[in-house]
Amino acid sequence: MDPRDYARKFALPIIVFGIVFAVLMQILLPTLFVGPASYIPALVAFICVFFAFSYPLSVLASKAARMDNNMHYYITQMGSIATAETPRLDIIRIVSENEDYRELAHETRKIYDLVTVWNMSLADACRFISKRTPSVIFEDFLDRFAHALQSGEDVKSFLFAEQNVVMNEYEAMYNGALYSVEIVKELFVSLVMSLIFLASFAVIMPVITGMNAELLMAIVVVVFLVTDLVLVMFTRSKVPQDPAWSRSKALTKDKIRLYRSIPVSLAGCLIVGVALLLYGKVNTSIAVAMFFTPLVYTGYVARKIEKSIRRKDENFPAFIRSLGSSAGARGGMIDDALRALRAHDFGPLTKDVNNLYKMLATRIDKFSSWNHFSANTGSNLISRFCVMFVEATNLGGQPEIIGDIIASNFHRIVNLRKKRTQSASSLVGVLYGLTGGIGFTMYISLGVVGLMQEMFATVEMPAGMSIGMVLYTNVGNMTTLENMVLGIMIGHSFMSALLIRIVDGGHMLSSTIDFVVMVWISAISAVVTIAAVSSLLGMG
Repeated sequence: MDPRDYARKFALPIIVFGIVFAVLMQILLPTLFVGPASYIPALVAFICVFFAFSYPLSVLASKAARMDNNMHYYITQMGSIATAETPRLDIIRIVSENEDYRELAHETRKIYDLVTVWNMSLADACRFISKRTPSVIFEDFLDRFAHALQSGEDVKSFLFAEQNVVMNEYEAMYNGALYSVEIVKELFVSLVMSLIFLASFAVIMPVITGMNAELLMAIVVVVFLVTDLVLVMFTRSKVPQDPAWSRSKALTKDKIRLYRSIPVSLAGCLIVGVALLLYGKVNTSIAVAMFFTPLVYTGYVARKIEKSIRRKDENFPAFIRSLGSSAGARGGMIDDALRALRAHDFGPLTKDVNNLYKMLATRIDKFSSWNHFSANTGSNLISRFCVMFVEATNLGGQPEIIGDIIASNFHRIVNLRKKRTQSASSLVGVLYGLTGGIGFTMYISLGVVGLMQEMFATVEMPAGMSIGMVLYTNVGNMTTLENMVLGIMIGHSFMSALLIRIVDGGHMLSSTIDFVVMVWISAISAVVTIAAVSSLLGMG
């Protein structure tokens, strides 16, 4: 967008809104914004100005992140196509037509248009785009590519060498993102600990000051959940966009099984809810945990499928390397190579390999057969790399070299994913323990306040004095406060479960297991803590 258009259509209206809002609030509600609160309207105006200037930079950063997350696929496809001795401009055209690359494809299309429409040399076109692309990895690659073209280096040799260079850069980016996750983990713990103290003060302060405890707790609920949401969104922007599940729209058996589990879980929740209403003698926190428990079934199905997908990912490099070598020895005959490979065991991938051979043997369209194979595996990685293998071999590329390139890069990505899974596993323990700590601290505060109300309700004060001169006993409905704390615990458990899946890269439906476990931790901590406080203070 032209800077003038952006300023006129987007930035200026937001800035004007912020300033007008601040002025109107000061004029219309002068009594509301007094003391420290008088800075709130000015803060709103400042936020609007800051957003107007920072929004283009955030969009640019998002675009660069998406390009970096596709760079390893991009260079693998270019190297695979180059084995067919494809002209360098055709290589550019082919990768620019791959919609999965999104911004990378768009930038590559610009290079192709500069050469074909504006008669610019390919080296100059690469340099032109490298100075304007937001991705540092892509910029460095284009500069090296331009130099190789001008120096007369063989394109195939260059792209083979670039496989290792770009994958090293991608690994550095990936590891940096995982390090950011560790920082987010520490930040999350620190913020939640601060919010725990805030919630405790919201419960206890009304006893001393006489403030409305329900209003304070409502503010804490909003602050707690908004903080959790912001941290989840921040983490999502930092982790690599490398989903384990395929994005194919094909309705496979695994997807059908997963989708069918959802109504079963919801029906289970409904049945448990009706049973709890009819019985009506269960502690509220335990009842809520029991109500959500049937969701575990959907999470179990999702995790079982996901485990199979990850096992297939681990076996795919061996399969594609063996297929490439066998096809190369047979003069590029993929069908014959697949028939020979049927005798080998590729773990969970074996059944899919056999089905692929049957489809190819019946002379079904080759591309459709491979698409069906990759969709049935359920793996995003296999889906992306299968397209490269089929396309490159169809162009006349050398299967053994293509298979080796794909297998090597695939294996490196799988190793990075294992590090990511380990990071998510450590996060699970932290969040489980944190949930227990939140429940213990909040419910012990509620227990103390509730017991103080019971104790001082029976105290007889001297004539002319009231208990309110010392402590305020009527701070609010304790049941309402307990329900608000329970709402915090449920919301926090939900956000934490989403955070685990975002870091892990798995399916969001598998987060239901973590959600239910943390809700149960919250419920048990509520019952145990309140009972312990009552027992210790001799009120049980």
